[in-house]
Amino acid sequence: MKKLIFSTFFVMQVVFVFAQSATGVTGKVVDSKTQKALQNVVITILNTNLTSLTDSSGTFIFNDVSLGNQLLQIKTQGYEDQLIQVEIEAGKILNLGVVILVEDQTQEQQLSLITITENDLGDDNSGSESTAGLLQASRDAFQQAAAFNWGQARFRIRGLDNEYATTMINGVTMNKIYDGRPQWGNWGGLNDATRNQEFTMGSAPSDYTFGGILGTQEINTRASIYRKGSRVSFAGTNTNYSWRMMGTHASGMNTDGWAFVVSAGRRWAKEGYFEGTDYAANSIFASVEKKFNDKHS
Repeated sequence: MKKLIFSTFFVMQVVFVFAQSATGVTGKVVDSKTQKALQNVVITILNTNLTSLTDSSGTFIFNDVSLGNQLLQIKTQGYEDQLIQVEIEAGKILNLGVVILVEDQTQEQQLSLITITENDLGDDNSGSESTAGLLQASRDAFQQAAAFNWGQARFRIRGLDNEYATTMINGVTMNKIYDGRPQWGNWGGLNDATRNQEFTMGSAPSDYTFGGILGTQEINTRASIYRKGSRVSFAGTNTNYSWRMMGTHASGMNTDGWAFVVSAGRRWAKEGYFEGTDYAANSIFASVEKKFNDKHS
């Protein structure tokens, strides 16, 4: 009799625990190129009122989902939508693992360009120089040709000057107060140190600022995000200067939580693009970071 009662209670306990087990689906959403977690991605179970957002680690979870076949829609701005068919079983949380989102090329073709000329590099904007440069471009054939061949002197995106775009370094706005333009000459010759950039299109939201009509450009110089290694480059050109040499070393994040980057560049010409003028520009950059924990550095 005691064995029968014990068995009955055991079966009831198993049934109770099974009934209390969560039934749903979970997963992690990352970028296809960088493999970084994507936050605030909208996850919807179609034909239901269930919607969730990914957290800072790219993870989402649904509990109490109806049993059977369900269709998940994964959607966020700048990426192609994904539809995933899943089968929900009672008492189980289905783990989809890592879900990869691919950039939407149709939107990328509409990205704004940020172009400069040597006119913009001088603090007086005197217009005495005419070499055009390209900082960022989309795959759109017309915009690429306009940026490379015409330059900022003859071409404006939607008729707007670059003062309507916000340029930032580590969250600090670099647009000058008196004319609204960033003076790229202030950090010229440090291409390796300023290559970590994030762009937003038009008035799209940014993690750093409200942005401008032509979008935002954030240059991040935290030592921990640079790829570990050393790089030396030497180039010749027929623009304002004749030769350019750059060297960069990044330690990466060490086990003791320290990371550092040093970079230096020199551009020179005995007589550059303009007759009778020499050119000599030296640049140096250093960044040191100490990581205390996952939230502070």
